[in-house]
Order: sequence, then C-alpha cells, then structure tokens
Amino acid sequence: MGPRILLYTGKGGVGKTSIAASTACSIAKRKKKTLVISTDPAHSLGDAFGTEIGPKPKQLTENLYAQEISVNEAINTHWNELKGYLTGLFQTEGLDPISAEEIATLPGFDEASQLLYLRQHYDEKKYDAIIIDSAPTGESLKLLSFPEALTWYMDKIFPVGRLAAKLVRPVWNTVSNLSIPDDEVFRSVESLYDYLRKIRSILTDSKISTIRLVMNPDKMSLSETKRAFTYLLLYGYPVDSVFVNKIYDETTGSFFKGWRSNQGEIIKDVNDSFTDLKIFKVPMLKEEPIGLERLEDMSDLIYTDTDPLDTFSKEKSIQFIKKDGKYIIRLKLPFAEKKNLEIFNKGGELIIQLGNWKRVFYLPTVFSDRNPVKAEFINGVLDIEME
Repeated sequence: MGPRILLYTGKGGVGKTSIAASTACSIAKRKKKTLVISTDPAHSLGDAFGTEIGPKPKQLTENLYAQEISVNEAINTHWNELKGYLTGLFQTEGLDPISAEEIATLPGFDEASQLLYLRQHYDEKKYDAIIIDSAPTGESLKLLSFPEALTWYMDKIFPVGRLAAKLVRPVWNTVSNLSIPDDEVFRSVESLYDYLRKIRSILTDSKISTIRLVMNPDKMSLSETKRAFTYLLLYGYPVDSVFVNKIYDETTGSFFKGWRSNQGEIIKDVNDSFTDLKIFKVPMLKEEPIGLERLEDMSDLIYTDTDPLDTFSKEKSIQFIKKDGKYIIRLKLPFAEKKNLEIFNKGGELIIQLGNWKRVFYLPTVFSDRNPVKAEFINGVLDIEME
C-alpha cells in the first residue's frame, strides 16, 4: 500500500496553506514520514514554514519534508519530447526560440505536471503521507478533472491522429517545412495518459485519498464550499471533512459581537448542510501561524486527539445499482439545482453537465450498452435509470 494522500482546497485566502502545513506537522509528530506539496502557482507554503522551499523535496525537521512544484521543471522532465516538437514547429513559422518555447507550453501542461509529481511520490513509497496544499477551488477542480478530459481525447482523437500521422508523414515531410510528430512524441503522450489514468484511480480511492474543504465562516466562502463539494462528487472524488477557519471566540470582545453572531449563523448552516462530513472548527489565532512551532500549536488546536490520517466519511458519491431488474446510476449532488443540471446521451456516452462543469461517464461493462431512459433529481440525489 502506498502513502495516504490528503488534499486541501478552498477559496483563496481562507487559510488552507496553514491548515495543510499544520496537518503535515501533526502527522510528522506521530512519527510518520510526511511530504507536504504546494500545487498552487502562487506558492505560499514557504511563507507558512518561514523558509525557502524549492521544486525538490526539502527536509524541514524529523519526518517532515516540503516541496513547491515547478511547472517548467516538470514539463521538461515528463513531456520533453512533445514540447521539443512543438517548439521546433513554432520556430519553422518564424518565431524566435524563446517565444516558440513559451508558446509550446500548452493549456493543461501545468495541471498534468502536478499530477505527475504526485504519481511519482506515490509509486516511490518514500513517504507515509502526502499532504497537498492545492490551488484555490476553481484551479483545483481543473486539476482534478484534467485526467478524465484527457481520457476522452485519448479514446476518440488520439488513435486517429496517430494513424493519420503514420500514413502521411513520409510524403508530407518531403514537401512541407512543417514536420509531423514522430512516434517518440506519440509515445510521450501515451505515457502521460497512462500516468494520469493511474493517478485518477488513486485520488478517487477513499482508502488512499481524501479531499478536505477549507472555508471561512462567511456567506461567500460557504457558497463556494457547497459548489466545490458538489462538483467534486460529480467527478467521484471522496470528501470527508470541512474545516471552518478563523472563527471569532468570546475573547475577541464586544467589538466583534456582530461578527460572532453572523459567524454563528454560518456555522449552523455548515452543520446542517454537511451532515455526512466531519466539521473542524478552527478559532482565529492571536498570532499568525508561521514557522514550525506555531504550526504545531495550530495542529494541536485543530486535531486534539484525532488522527489526521483517519477517514472521516466513507459514503460513496456514485453508485451503480441493479435492483428489481432495473439498472440505476445514483449520484449524490447535494447542492445542485435542477435548472443547472443537464443529462445527454451522445454517441453511447452518458454526459452530465452541472453549471460550467461537464463529465463524460465511462460506465462499467454491465451499464455500457444501455441508454438513459429516465432521470429523477430529488433531495440532492440524481437517479438515472438505464435500459
């Protein structure tokens, strides 16, 4: 069994870096070799620990290591052949080498590179736990939905493109300045796809991975947390807890009485809304949690006698049910609105769109030759009957 993976995400500014860093400190104190990784392009993990952290894992203290992922380094390591081909292609069009290399960093490379590092650490099994300080919610969802988006491309477009390149390349390269990618480039893409498919299976396995939502007790943060929870369930990712950070307690005095009242209403909403998840309530600290000592104090305050590596909720977001001769796909989408939910059957593929997020479902064999005939959305649960 590989390391336990915990991914912390939330709206920008809610304190997820502090929560992730303090969690890593807590696990390391329990004699578990722990790596905390920042996948946020605007890295602040080094600020939290009060030390410089680079693209390679750096030991901070006994059992505790930290890493701030460098996208450029990851691309050069894992996608060098493809980037080299694209750079050369853009240079033939008259771009200078620097501009050509810059443009060759295509959309999706950054998300892919972060996942490749995670897969590498998981396979090497050097650590007992990997803690991910993820980017703000929207970027995290892009990161987690990327492997599935690539799956569609690899299944539908990639084989056609590779065959066409093989047939056309001998003639094309003699009559045009634009070269067609060779087999090494295609192998590079296939290798990336295999890696990402494996890491998705790891991140959706609740025995291995857990996603944790961090928020502040205000209305905007609560709304984003509800949306994030729903989207994560749509993609099949396990979420087990919500961290409500920066809560004003009674010691903040009469000046913050109104704030405390408003926060109390939000916290009640959190308790009522996330009944299946564990709720961690973190008070506003008197001092910024910077440096190992303060982060360890923060972790003691958050977890007390709780082991951060525990799984606090094991409910499945997606179930495939066969009952009374009926085949049903059941999705838990607790805060979705029916008006924002659409279901398509396109070319034998089941597509569910929720707001701006769309998922193409790759169904188990027993469901794959069936089409949706009926859908009900009641109390945050979507049942799709297949026939």
